[in-house]
Amino acid sequence: MKKVIISMMVVFAFALVAYAAATGPATIDLAQKFEVAAPTKKAVQFPHATHQGKLQCVDCHMTDKGGALKNQKTGAALELKGVKGMKNAAHDDFCWACHVEKKVPQGKSCTKCHK
Repeated sequence: MKKVIISMMVVFAFALVAYAAATGPATIDLAQKFEVAAPTKKAVQFPHATHQGKLQCVDCHMTDKGGALKNQKTGAALELKGVKGMKNAAHDDFCWACHVEKKVPQGKSCTKCHK
């Protein structure tokens, strides 16, 4: 009986690790992720797990496996070149576009994300 319980625990542990790897990190530091050298505001700590609970991977990513982000306006791969200040693709074509479409309260307020 002990062997069965131990075997079940091992299988559960592997399943838990596989699930965690498939869903990605709970939080992502976007300044670090997009290599922003000198952020002008506090770095966004993107609540990835919260978004996963409400959306499908392909709502934000090009595939259901994650990876490249999707331009929310065009559906093409999002090109993030020189993220600096507020006029950039991260704001205009990704975060703000989705927050406006989904009517997120304070969707374009700086302090909504830069806390």
